[in-house]
Amino acid sequence: MDPLDVVSAAPWRSVAFTTYALSLSFFEAVVLDRLVRGGGQSALILADPEGVRAGLSEAGARRAGRDYEIEPVACLGGVFHPKLSVFASLDDAHLLVGSGNLTFGGWGGNLELTEHLHPSFAADAFDDAADFFELLTLSDRIRTEAGSACLELAETLRAATRGASRVGNIRLLHNVGGSIAADLVSFVDDLGGARRITVVSPYHDLDGRGLDGIAAELQCDDIVLHAHPEGTVRGTGANCWPFDAVRARSAVTIDAPFAADKRPLHAKSIEILCRRGRLVLSGSANATHAGLFGANVEASVLRLQRGVLLGWTVSPADAPERPEVELEEEEADDQPMIGIIRAALKAGRVEARVLSPNPRGRVKVFVRTVRRTRDLGWADIHPDGHFSVDAPTLEQDAWESGRLVIRVEQNLKMAEGFISIAAASELIRRVGPMATRIFAILAGSDTPADVAAMLAWFREDPDRLPRAASPSGGGNAEQPEAPATFVHTHSLQAGGAGSGARPTDGGGAAAWRHAMALLRSAFSVPRGPWQTGAEADDDDDEDQSTRERRARQQDRDNAKSLEHFEALLPRMLDPKCPAFDPLLALAMTHFVTDRIRPPAAKVRLWLATILPAVTSFGTPEAEQAVAALVLAYGTDGRPDGAARARRALLAGHADFSALATLSLRSVPAFADLLGGTFEPAPFVEAIGRTQTIGEEIRAYLAAVSSGQLSVQLPSLSKSPHWPRLLRAVTDPAMFAQFYLFDVPPTSCPRCHMQFPRATAEDLSRLGIGTCCGHILLSRAL
Repeated sequence: MDPLDVVSAAPWRSVAFTTYALSLSFFEAVVLDRLVRGGGQSALILADPEGVRAGLSEAGARRAGRDYEIEPVACLGGVFHPKLSVFASLDDAHLLVGSGNLTFGGWGGNLELTEHLHPSFAADAFDDAADFFELLTLSDRIRTEAGSACLELAETLRAATRGASRVGNIRLLHNVGGSIAADLVSFVDDLGGARRITVVSPYHDLDGRGLDGIAAELQCDDIVLHAHPEGTVRGTGANCWPFDAVRARSAVTIDAPFAADKRPLHAKSIEILCRRGRLVLSGSANATHAGLFGANVEASVLRLQRGVLLGWTVSPADAPERPEVELEEEEADDQPMIGIIRAALKAGRVEARVLSPNPRGRVKVFVRTVRRTRDLGWADIHPDGHFSVDAPTLEQDAWESGRLVIRVEQNLKMAEGFISIAAASELIRRVGPMATRIFAILAGSDTPADVAAMLAWFREDPDRLPRAASPSGGGNAEQPEAPATFVHTHSLQAGGAGSGARPTDGGGAAAWRHAMALLRSAFSVPRGPWQTGAEADDDDDEDQSTRERRARQQDRDNAKSLEHFEALLPRMLDPKCPAFDPLLALAMTHFVTDRIRPPAAKVRLWLATILPAVTSFGTPEAEQAVAALVLAYGTDGRPDGAARARRALLAGHADFSALATLSLRSVPAFADLLGGTFEPAPFVEAIGRTQTIGEEIRAYLAAVSSGQLSVQLPSLSKSPHWPRLLRAVTDPAMFAQFYLFDVPPTSCPRCHMQFPRATAEDLSRLGIGTCCGHILLSRAL
């Protein structure tokens, strides 16, 4: 069974790995790739600090903390050594328990053993695994910040076994709060006691303490050891045989399934033949005292076979030769051990904890990205290892270059760790595979296919659109916190909108709102058009047919984007729709225009639909709307452009003092397509000089109140009703025959007849009309 087949077998909503050694290059290139292709969502790695140190040295691994999570787990007095893989969906779960680390060797290069368990036949083992993760949060020997994640895994495993039968013949033994050796005693006694023990282990105590201990516990001294013909995987400070043991152990080869495999041995298994059956233990535990008696954290599967009295077929063998001791001074021995940090970036602030070793007090903090190293200043590490430091704009580095590594220095002491991006983790958790598209848009590295997929996703459910954090331009006040909207489509098919996401806590909700704010702001960042698929770089060695094929695909993706966007836009401008948000509609319109560069006439039509729906120009987010309005009205060729612009700005409570410094930097795509040689300054001056008809009507009413007209009213003075209006300034009896309205009526207040179309248009556009010999004035303009 290839574990990678399980990785890509389903759109897993919860995936977790535990490991001692760690290769992030392997994980990203092989495991994560298969996981994403299968539709999987979030992935979590729980690793010993030694594995995390190795990952930190891999410059080629760039997705840690953004596309998946790494949580260090330190074990006092030992190492974190289990090798479990959990894969869970809405209605299924699989558990892999083995000997292989999350490395190239552990998943193929070495001879390993892996147990593939399912609740249908191994519900007891799932219960044991749930206990294992739960006990990690309670043990005094364990230092980790992954407590909530471990509890979620425990609940996931327990949920998978509800209603399943429990036979008791497959169990998971671990040594969190006990020892594997002590647990074995009760199972051996149940089968009448041990007769012979056969051990497969790449590593042993040099003095054989682990073997002597298990012999004493099980009261069986008949122990033989598998001597693998191809040797064992070399381990730092490890011994392949108990060379100095007082009690010598016989060497054998196990014909199947071990001896025939030509890979170096890293598998761990112990067969115990009993008087009334057989036990087989396989997993992470070596036949060492640390592995079997509790110094390390281990996990192994125990299979109980009642009535089975025959075991592995073995042949006599020679014990391996003792390797020569290399008396070399390791340069690393003279260097202080680099501590391990667990850190998370939350809305511009890094919150961290040093796990092992533990520098305390004042430290210098740096963050290393793929491109550069940033000095974040000083921080104080508390006695419990926690510290925090401000890191503005750091998230953009993560979107653009991937992983972030934090480093603290204090004299000769140092500690490092990966920074988890809280917004990225929440995106992956809620939107699954769509997160990779959103990451690309946040980084500015999106492709036509990314944008087409995102717009199709929004079109499918407009409630997914990122809401404004506060009311602006008619948008909804706050992003919904319910996770039901943001689930993978497989989850929707499986069990309804709400069943695909884990419960949202306060931190998750805050990270989600922050992620949506980042996406919303990304739509307003000018990126420029994509390079056309037919264009070639100087170092591009593609042939012409390949470039033409890519260009055709890009054209198809762009056509899909425009189709999806034009279907989505009316929903964003409908006040009755929950997705109503004119300012977001404008930002996305500029984003689509910037990337695709559709015809200018289409863009002008979009703006003519969007700008009237904007009800507020007085917020910081409305800066783009003000620039778009000035550009659109200043270039549409109509003679009343300045008056229309002023009217809209007045209605939206715009800050006219800010217009003096207005630029088109926030709408460069609109300016390229619509502006030509347009300069906003002269048009802004015209807006300042002009008066809207509403302003003139209000000035006229003020003149009537004072009995004296002292201002110019150019538009009203051109009206055919001007003579009567002028006389009414000093004639209260005549003015008393005028009708004033805050909302233009549709029928005459005197005769109650519906206005002719021309009169209704005059009232709504010019603010003045007449019926039954009476002047009608609207104060609403």
